Amino acid sequence: MVYEISFASLRQIAYTSGVDVVGVTTADEFPDLAEKLYRYYREGRATGFEHPYSRLRIDPTALLPEAKSIVAIAVPYLTKATRALRRPKGLRGRVSFYAWGRDYHRVLTEQLQVIADALSRQVGREIAYQIAVDTSPLVDRAVAERAGIGWIGKNGMLITKEYGSFVFLGCLLTDILIEPNVSVDELDSCGDCNLCILACPTGALVEPYILDGQRCLSYLTQSKGIIPVQYRKSMGGQLWGCDICQNVCPKNKVSLLGQLEAFTPQADLSYPVLLHILKLSRRAFLREFGHTAAAWRGYYVWRRNAILALGNLRAKEAVPDLLPFLSDVRPEIRAVTAWALQQIDAGGTQPFVALAYAQEQDPLVKQDMEWANVPDVE
Repeated sequence: MVYEISFASLRQIAYTSGVDVVGVTTADEFPDLAEKLYRYYREGRATGFEHPYSRLRIDPTALLPEAKSIVAIAVPYLTKATRALRRPKGLRGRVSFYAWGRDYHRVLTEQLQVIADALSRQVGREIAYQIAVDTSPLVDRAVAERAGIGWIGKNGMLITKEYGSFVFLGCLLTDILIEPNVSVDELDSCGDCNLCILACPTGALVEPYILDGQRCLSYLTQSKGIIPVQYRKSMGGQLWGCDICQNVCPKNKVSLLGQLEAFTPQADLSYPVLLHILKLSRRAFLREFGHTAAAWRGYYVWRRNAILALGNLRAKEAVPDLLPFLSDVRPEIRAVTAWALQQIDAGGTQPFVALAYAQEQDPLVKQDMEWANVPDVE
């Protein structure tokens, strides 16, 4: 077979764009993925964040009919500064590592655009291409695994030999025929290790390689509405995302660190002050966090999570700031506020929660407050 671009040439182009983990696969279908996706949806484990089940998920040419190759990249987001940053004192929540820096969608899209432009120049023609960073119907982890840049671990994460699983994934579909780099047979595996499954606080990893997305803390922190009671304590002080199944992975203990300045963390963005979050306006929230990957679900998700975190931290000094939220216009805010106050000081806050219970009109919130053992008030 005659390739228009050798893998060596592609790798050099990738390095120039700031990417040192790159692979190539064909634009053929992913036949093994069809049954896995069907089972995922059929068993009710989908979160709603995924694209609906369709041919777009398993056939790259359904997205780009001219596609012949897919370039997959992995970009590490843990840096030396990430490892060095410690949680400051005070009532602070925690944001998942991936959102400590600039929004990765923008960073990887820019890198893939540089690669696409360079490929076009090298083949001497205008190329057909499509950039996909997380929001495409394609399953980026499956693409990356077949492209030879890593393997999918028992926690469902793509694990690279160089950087472990703390990487962002992106891909470039193109009509250029590019030489593949490696076969899947050469990839590593998790072996007998089950640490991620044992560490998951909600049991979302129901078995090796099987995730119940609706029980995953990362999903719960990003979901809208009332977070089920049984998962609230597991959230601890987590404001956004979860790193537990990656933190315990042995492959991440010996991984290299990235050097992209875009992912350099800042303490107040990585460990936000919880009471400050409660007082932010929507505009101020976007001004402070809008450049990160943690702002896309909106401010009220953060407010709800901050209230839950204050409850889990038993923050008595936060009670005066929490009480007004018992009458908030949003039902999910009222529900979690009552729960948080009960966690902090059940006796001292009982009269306030009981009054809110008596005045509550939303049946779901009412039911949530009943769990907190709030007596009806005549």
